[in-house]
Amino acid sequence: MLSIRNTHWVLSCTVMLCCRTMRADRYAELMAEARGRIVSSQDYVFNQDIEITLKKGQALRLDCPANEHQITGFVLYYHEMPIRDEMEDIIRADAMFEDGTASGGGSRIDSQRALRQAGYTRCLVITQWHVQGETIRVTFRASDDIEYNLDMYRRWTAQGLHFSKMYKTRDLVPAVVIPETERIAGFARLWSEVKYNFAFFDQVPEVDWDGILLEYIPKVQAAQTDVEYYDVLRRCLALLADDHTSVWGPSDEPHCEPPVRVRAMRNQAVVAQVYPAEQIGSERRRREVQAADLQIGDIVTHIDGRPVQQVLAETIYPYIAASTPQARDIRAYARLLCGPFGTSVMLDVIRLDGSRAEVTLTRGDYRFAQSPNEFQCKELGREIVYVNLPGFGSDQVVQEFDRAFGQIQTAKGLVLDVRRNGGGSTGHGYAILSRLVSKSVPGSHWRSRQHIAAYKAWGRDEQWHEGDHGTIEPHQSKHYAGAVVVLTGPETASAAEDFVVAFQTSGRGRVVGQRTCGSTGQPLRVDLPGGGAARICTKRDTYPDGREFVGIGVIPDVEVEPTREDIASQRDVVLEKGVEVLKQLIEPD
Repeated sequence: MLSIRNTHWVLSCTVMLCCRTMRADRYAELMAEARGRIVSSQDYVFNQDIEITLKKGQALRLDCPANEHQITGFVLYYHEMPIRDEMEDIIRADAMFEDGTASGGGSRIDSQRALRQAGYTRCLVITQWHVQGETIRVTFRASDDIEYNLDMYRRWTAQGLHFSKMYKTRDLVPAVVIPETERIAGFARLWSEVKYNFAFFDQVPEVDWDGILLEYIPKVQAAQTDVEYYDVLRRCLALLADDHTSVWGPSDEPHCEPPVRVRAMRNQAVVAQVYPAEQIGSERRRREVQAADLQIGDIVTHIDGRPVQQVLAETIYPYIAASTPQARDIRAYARLLCGPFGTSVMLDVIRLDGSRAEVTLTRGDYRFAQSPNEFQCKELGREIVYVNLPGFGSDQVVQEFDRAFGQIQTAKGLVLDVRRNGGGSTGHGYAILSRLVSKSVPGSHWRSRQHIAAYKAWGRDEQWHEGDHGTIEPHQSKHYAGAVVVLTGPETASAAEDFVVAFQTSGRGRVVGQRTCGSTGQPLRVDLPGGGAARICTKRDTYPDGREFVGIGVIPDVEVEPTREDIASQRDVVLEKGVEVLKQLIEPD
């Protein structure tokens, strides 16, 4: 199966991690190392085979004339790389772009052949090689001839040859047809699991699930290829409006974006990042960014002449399964400007000063700087300590909290930031809370549907099994007695919400910020034809007293919503309000 799975590329078992799944700094190191090992360079024209010989540690640069893909050249590199704690021989073929970025991937030597998409272009990098003693002989072709590319794929497949492959879009791969009986059987299995196990039908009363079966079977029959089939399934499960209920599998969603990113803010698309013009290698693209003169805080009102809300409603929202509007918009606005590589997008903009402008930008594979989301403990002054809790995926966050406990314990006030905490294990959040409380705290209550066939035959109402997440007991040796504030936002999800619910229940402090994602629960995995899968939320959690937060979000004690002026001035108003509230708790009037 050649497709994207789980929003990541599907790689064969012989493929090393590609550049977009590798840490950006590590990839930069590799490319710098490869450039430093270049032994020669030569001109190269697309759609031609060339043969080269490299010794281990050597690299070759191929320079390309101007072309529609904005590829300036390729670097071929034969080297060693640690994979799963072992050194493996790797052959890399990386495309270099006008904007200064590089994209590609490497394969282990024992693979002997590879197909790689150059960035998000329709150019396929085809390499074949064999080792000759201390050297490697490589046949290389960069092809933008779609028919040739598909023929190469089909011939290698028909011959039973093993080859590594990596594609970011479906432009270069043949659609995979799933037999109709398999498509229908997969959908029926998914529909049945939802019917008997989904925990939140009451939150989507407009969805007639029995009617969905009749409505979607013809759509499943019509969707012959894997991409079409999974788009149908994705749209179907999106009707259930639950973040823990979703489908992953083949996708033809565009991933390239212009050198600007927007975020949702008060139902508007507000510019949140602009790629630095000085970092763009292409003069044309650099001038585009400079001419656009977009600033953080500007509002994008139209995309290619269509209102932003229309684009969202027609092409993005229908495929997103989300429990709340705030959770939906986190993902939807990130996709808003995306499209095929190299295409232009026209934006209507309202600037911070109120003036209007129309700008045109070109989509590319820009690597925007990302603010780190890692455990952090620092002083904010006046004996206040700030701690960022990035996630509860492992007990490492608890260990780091304990290592910083000496600094935390001496503070009069503590700010805990879970705004970018997407969850993990509820137990890890509870472990941190146990260091803050001096009395027992009940965990959240939960229930799940229970099927007893005889009860159904007797006409009894549906049964639910009920339980709780136990009681959070104070830690025996570590106890923080100062004032506490927890910061939340729409990215606070799942186990992080369990933490916030328990924190509010404890009465230990105040919650400041925006409503959380509004989704937690235990997903049930369902394998589907074509190699994809789905998950279905089977458990509904509430506050210990039965209050709902799934489908709503945990509501902060003090709600704070940043404005576009705030992000333009780089003010963290949620943190500012959190510190203000904390000071009031430390020194009440």
